[in-house]
Amino acid sequence: MPRREKQAVDETLERLRQQYPPILTTAQVAEMLDLNIRTIMTMASDGRLPASRLPGGRKFHFFLDEVIATLRENRIDPETVTADDAEG
Repeated sequence: MPRREKQAVDETLERLRQQYPPILTTAQVAEMLDLNIRTIMTMASDGRLPASRLPGGRKFHFFLDEVIATLRENRIDPETVTADDAEG
């Protein structure tokens, strides 16, 4: 990743760390990622997004640093994205 792009990503992630608490609700993750709450719940259930539940609880809880790590680990190469991918 070019240095300027890395710096922009780091600045964006730092803003997220300032804007959100260290432990997030499903709604906060949905807002942060601009996704539907149901999508977040599905991704947590199938393991695509790391989440925790308290024993006997129904609500998911997310560690901000784990959500950020998941975004970093799943970066795409812009040169391989098609127009159809970008619209989804």
